[in-house]
Amino acid sequence: MSRRAFLILFLIYTSIFASPKPKVDYHEWSMVLPAYIGIDGNVNYSKLKKDHKLLHICLQKFSTVKIDNDWSTNEKIAFWINVYNAYTLKLIIDNYPVESIKDIDKPWDKEFFTIDGEAMSLGKVEHKILRKFNDPRIHFAINCASSSCPRILQVPYKSENVDRLLTRQTKEYINNPVYNEITKDYYKLTKLFTWFGKDFKNKETPTIVDFVNQYSNIKIVNQYNKGHLKYNWVLNDQR
Repeated sequence: MSRRAFLILFLIYTSIFASPKPKVDYHEWSMVLPAYIGIDGNVNYSKLKKDHKLLHICLQKFSTVKIDNDWSTNEKIAFWINVYNAYTLKLIIDNYPVESIKDIDKPWDKEFFTIDGEAMSLGKVEHKILRKFNDPRIHFAINCASSSCPRILQVPYKSENVDRLLTRQTKEYINNPVYNEITKDYYKLTKLFTWFGKDFKNKETPTIVDFVNQYSNIKIVNQYNKGHLKYNWVLNDQR
């Protein structure tokens, strides 16, 4: 076989069997997360505000992403979770120091970024995009920069890990006594189950207790003896 023929066959082979190129470049995001976020999910906002170059590059890349019809559901969910968490960081450092995200004027309604030319707010990403996937585990992946929020992870969500991480985050949050007090006879749940109650109810889990019992280490038996814990809006700041 001639060298030219071998080269042609090699190119054909690699084009068929090569790994597909990722839809989104998460390189900078994968560096930002462990550099400024602790294992507990608290953020070093002071340091990030002073040294935000990597985050800025990451957000620039996110803003130019074009979502096509060939994207899988997992690719879309992973991307929008990362977008929500990344732009929440930007919102905080743009207004830092603050004691709470609620000290910022209309933090979830403010359209302060664009994705593929479309003006976006955190609320739009959450309510108009992420909740439309009808996967309530998403509520335990997006971080609202508050102490009672599910923690932001030190790794990006990607198509290949998003299902596993969503389940892990849901189990972790539900079984954490800081956020939920659960016994078989009595329970107090996070306000997330009040605000987004309908998201957790479907044919498989017709009640919120049914959803919680899917992930809780302790199964609730008396679903009528209930309460809710106060939501802590204090900033998830490492300081």
